[in-house]
Formats: sequence, C-alpha cells, structure tokens
Amino acid sequence: MTSTGPTADHTVNAFFAAFAARDLDRLIELIAEDATWNIPGDPAIVPWAGIRHGRETLRAGFFTPLFEAAEPLAFEILHTSAADGTVFVNGHFTYRFHPSGQLLDDEFVMRFTVAGGRVTSYRIFEDSLDLARVYTGDPTLGWVAA
Repeated sequence: MTSTGPTADHTVNAFFAAFAARDLDRLIELIAEDATWNIPGDPAIVPWAGIRHGRETLRAGFFTPLFEAAEPLAFEILHTSAADGTVFVNGHFTYRFHPSGQLLDDEFVMRFTVAGGRVTSYRIFEDSLDLARVYTGDPTLGWVAA
C-alpha cells in the first residue's frame, strides 16, 4: 500500500489534512454515517468530550466547539502503526484555549478504525484532566480537599 502522508492509511492522512485546514465539510465526508467518536472527559466541562455517534452529531458536538475553543500552535506525529483497518498515531500537540487563554502541551495516541475509505471510529488517549484544567483555567479542577 502506498500513501502520501504521515501514516500508511490514505483516509487518516486526508483526515489530518482536512483537520489542519479546519475544512469541516471535508472532515464530515471522511467519516462514516454511523461513526463512533470517544473523547474521554466530561462534556459538562469540556464541550467536545464524551462519546458521540454519527457524522452530524460530530459536526455540531465535536468539531465546531473544538474549533471555536482551540487554536492549534503545534502538531507533530512521532510514530504510526497500521494493520487490518486500525491506525494508531502517537504524537504531540500544543493548543491555546480561548476560554482561558492558557496553553496545553500534551502527548497523545489516536486510534482510528477505517473501512471503505471512511473513519468508522476514533478514540484519543490524552491527559483529559489537564485538558479540562487548561480549557477552564482552573488548575485545581478534580482535586479533593484533604
């Protein structure tokens, strides 16, 4: 299989390109109708967190609030692995969150499942507590007083 991009999967490469361009229509085209998205965290705190199903739910519930809240400053892919329709991507990102003005500098692993040229599921493994703290500007979020 040949591919131009950071991974061995054409669909995931197209997804990253559309995401970097913030091309919402192209992103939605690359996602299966019944796709499942899993962003660990509390959607009452971080609006795009949680489990979502379906492309239009992703448009309104994931991409739009994320794009409105976060300004990408750096995105680097460190390693990828693909087999049998599953693509793992390990990398690093830095975002500035508009609600707090703070920066999140984090490492991640993304797991994509791809079938028929579309992403059927996605999950990110990241420091979701630090994300919530930076997004809200509350460094004590999640702490329990002794």
